[in-house]
Amino acid sequence: MAIGSKVKGKSGGARVITYLFFETETVYLLTIYDKGEKADLKPHELKDMIDSLDLG
Repeated sequence: MAIGSKVKGKSGGARVITYLFFETETVYLLTIYDKGEKADLKPHELKDMIDSLDLG
C-alpha cells in the first residue's frame, strides 16, 4: 500500500497484514506498519497476532 505523503519509491509504503478465517468467511486486520520503520514481520509475531484472535 503506497503512502502518498512519502516520496520514497517502493520503500515509501506500508504493509497491511490480514488473516482470512474461512469457517466464518471473516477477514481480520492484524496490523498495518510503515515499511521504512519495520522491514519484515517475523513468523512468531504473525503467529502471536493470529493466536490473539482466539478463534478456537
